Amino acid sequence: MNVFVPSTEQRVILDHPLSSLRVAAGAGTGKTTTVAERVVRLVADHGLEPEEILGITFTNKAAEELADRVRRSLGDHVELGREVEVHTYHGFAAQLLREHGALVGIERDTPLVTPTFSRQMLRSILDSMDFASFDPTTRFAVEPVRALASALSDHLLEPEDVAIEGDDDVWRTRHDLLRAISRYRDEKRRLGVVDYGDLLARAHRLVTTRPEIRSRVAERYRAVVLDEYQDTNPAQRELLRALFGPSTPVMAVGDPDQTIYEWRGASLENFDAFPDHFGSPDGPAPTLHLMGNRRSGPVILDVANRLRANIDDRPRPALAPATGIDSTGPGSITTAWLPTVTHEATWIAETILDLHDGGTAWRDCAILFRKNKDMLAIHDALARHEIPFEVANLGGLLGVPEVADLHAWFRVLEHPGDGPALVRVLMGGRFRLGMGDLAVLTRWLRAELAPTIDDDAPGPSLIEAIDHLEDMDGLRARARNALERFRIEHRILLQAAQGLSLVELARTVLDVTGAWADLDSMDDAAGLSARLNLFRFLDLAESWSPLEGRPSLRAFLDHLAVMEQEHTEELDTARLSESDAVTLITIHRAKGLEWPVVFLPALYERNFPSATRYEDPLRRPEVLPYGLRLDRESLPDIGPDTPEQEAKDLLRARHLRQEWRLAYVAATRAKRRILASGAWWYGHPEPTKKPVSPSPLLIQIDEHPAAQRAIWTDQPPDRPETLGFRSEPSTAPDPHFEGSWPHALRNAIADATWTRRHAATAGVADTYDLRVDEFRQMLFDLPDTPPGPPAEPPSTSATGLVTYATCPKRYQWSEVDRLPRRASAAARRGIDVHRRIELHSLGIVPLEDLTDDRYDLAAVDGVQGGADPYSVFLESRFARRRPLLVEAPFELTIGELRVRGRIDAIYPAEPGWEVVDFKSGRRRDDPALRVQLETYAVACSEIEFLDRRPDALTATFAYLGGGSLVEDRHDVDGAWLEDARAHLHMLAEGIVAERWDPTPGPACNGCDFIRFCEPGRTYLEDER
Repeated sequence: MNVFVPSTEQRVILDHPLSSLRVAAGAGTGKTTTVAERVVRLVADHGLEPEEILGITFTNKAAEELADRVRRSLGDHVELGREVEVHTYHGFAAQLLREHGALVGIERDTPLVTPTFSRQMLRSILDSMDFASFDPTTRFAVEPVRALASALSDHLLEPEDVAIEGDDDVWRTRHDLLRAISRYRDEKRRLGVVDYGDLLARAHRLVTTRPEIRSRVAERYRAVVLDEYQDTNPAQRELLRALFGPSTPVMAVGDPDQTIYEWRGASLENFDAFPDHFGSPDGPAPTLHLMGNRRSGPVILDVANRLRANIDDRPRPALAPATGIDSTGPGSITTAWLPTVTHEATWIAETILDLHDGGTAWRDCAILFRKNKDMLAIHDALARHEIPFEVANLGGLLGVPEVADLHAWFRVLEHPGDGPALVRVLMGGRFRLGMGDLAVLTRWLRAELAPTIDDDAPGPSLIEAIDHLEDMDGLRARARNALERFRIEHRILLQAAQGLSLVELARTVLDVTGAWADLDSMDDAAGLSARLNLFRFLDLAESWSPLEGRPSLRAFLDHLAVMEQEHTEELDTARLSESDAVTLITIHRAKGLEWPVVFLPALYERNFPSATRYEDPLRRPEVLPYGLRLDRESLPDIGPDTPEQEAKDLLRARHLRQEWRLAYVAATRAKRRILASGAWWYGHPEPTKKPVSPSPLLIQIDEHPAAQRAIWTDQPPDRPETLGFRSEPSTAPDPHFEGSWPHALRNAIADATWTRRHAATAGVADTYDLRVDEFRQMLFDLPDTPPGPPAEPPSTSATGLVTYATCPKRYQWSEVDRLPRRASAAARRGIDVHRRIELHSLGIVPLEDLTDDRYDLAAVDGVQGGADPYSVFLESRFARRRPLLVEAPFELTIGELRVRGRIDAIYPAEPGWEVVDFKSGRRRDDPALRVQLETYAVACSEIEFLDRRPDALTATFAYLGGGSLVEDRHDVDGAWLEDARAHLHMLAEGIVAERWDPTPGPACNGCDFIRFCEPGRTYLEDER
């Protein structure tokens, strides 16, 4: 049995008197052991009973580890069965509510909903509400609501506590989010459930509104130990302060340089201000340091110290090897910069093979990623090199082939009409059907069942066709046999699904379909990886329970759909298997873990340190304004009056500090070796438009005196056509061909008759012909496509022409290959102003005609300031004139393009007409806007709106934003009109020819698609 011998630093901490203390403990310094031994001292030296000590840490895994360490460290000091109480921070709040929650409306048996269930509830709420500015239809619409709700809980706020401070788009959207959060709160009350945020808020309310409860709880504990205190949020801090404050000795242990969860509520102020928050009447609590690292070699520690210095300029003691600890050796650093991500992944795989050949176990290697997206290439490289690996992040679980097949079976059993799931099963490795086989089923359905189906009923499914195999002609024998096997297995599983639990059903599917046997036939590495992923899915099925009702298959599938759609960061430290496999994991999930060898890939500019969109309370409605936060004193001084560039600089600096903290955490996971790498070209399968460069993190690691370059490509190669792994041609002799099969394949490509002649020479021509017919039927015997309606000529709107003139790429993504767009409150205001002007001119408009597409609104509409635009209109000359036409519709043919639109108003003007387009915003110098007036002028010259054409024409933009009318008038003479026609024909030709080249410019600032457009992002970066 090892006897604990404290270091000098630990001895000072353990000998501290019974008073509050802050311990700044660096990575790998044995803080859990120190905490456990401090508890022993509290019992042995200070006379406390175990039940009088409270331990709190952050994750369930850490709480289990701390409780076990304390239990073993107390040993003979206490009687058997007497233990220190150890909780997570949320678990402690839940304990308070279990005992006294009825006083604040929480019963003992109130269910706690998980984040996934919260998202399901929010999704349902968003589907039932109408919003003025927020678009609830996007795939990730739940996330901003959830983020703001979480922030409110973290700072002990209710939606009603957030006063609307502005009238801009951000505040209007934030108001919509707050309404959704209020509805979410009401729904939780209706269901009688609470979420994690409610635990803290209700517990805080309990102890602050019930002094007798606060006193009873505070008197129960004579000492409190807080672990991982740097990860706590303000609500957790305030709960602890309300209970223990200056009256109870509190020891907080943490490392501010490992605060990597600010994005989900952790507050640096908690650890920094602990001496004042938990000081005694005699003054602030003292601080002791624990910097003797027991994990890593000196070289690794020196790298970590250098990375740590990038966080900020405050003085901090350096990490150093603990006295007497020299089991890891000095450590080493290797760097690499390669041509492409494929080369990088191959280098990592080959390096791991070399390490393994030298005696390093697979499990001793970990590959740490800043982002999940960078895992794919390395995942493929490890599989190609037959290296067993374990993906520790759950986000991509449903994309793993073995799990995806099991998921497809679940969907087929619950939803027989789920065509994609059934096709995956039938075309997978077990049944191996082709498109030609499925075409036979669909033809039979169309001929036999479709005429008998009611128009209002769902169409027949392939399952119904499979039930009538005996009535079906045209199926090849192998396909018929496969479908008969499927029918038998489907009926067995359908019957099992009626009575088995989810995990039992999953195991039955795997047994009946022979999945376990398939795993046995894989090589060791692939089989191990597949088993690990299937076991993780089985664990999920076994532990899951629904919010309402029993754990049915349908409810579980709904739960999986939410998991698949709502991509969320996984916060808890990963629980790795005991298998001998390389670990692939994100840095956030790796915190608290360690490996002898750590790889840090994808260290290229803007990836790590990341340039991911940072929190911005001025421009992102889901971010709680800093002035409302409990930790506002420690945040950048940013408010509505802060200059835009100054605010961006402050927020970027805050984001970058968190990235360097993440780099410090990554480096300190390694015991012996760090291997850092990157490449010129990334992307899968299409490479980036331009090569990237090494990130500041890789440069700093590479410049370390001990760093050794394994490979370094100084110049980027030409842009590859695609990135990914290609099969290496085999040179092994083949029993059926002279030479190797790749040689035979090249012969077949060069001469289409070669394979038939080779089969005849070998005496197997008949078998060859049969197999060719089978494959031709499987692949190409598809039903004839019914003739569709004749193609209509391409068309667009007047606004579409303006968009194309602004940027053809924006037109493509808004009109042709549509991408999601943000809801625009500014556009809705523009529509409202136009409606009011129209009502003023006509007196009444039928309500069913008041649709958003009634008006030609360019991007400038809705950008306003000063007086209400409609008030400006009422003071203008137009309000006193009677128009000839209001919202006059037209359809114009320009070349091969049809253009539709509506002219806001046509007024009489001697000797002709004045065409007016009202803009609810201020005037903006944008040449593309002129296209709108050009379209209206050409329409007036070619279309008889009032059974005549005007003798003269004036085209006017009337800008109503900014508090006063601003007019932009154009006299339309013959030359002006010809120029307009030529310009419109040029734009129309570009649209018809599908020329979508981007034209970066000032309009990129407000473009909905900027995140997809690299030229636009480059332009904005250059402008900054």
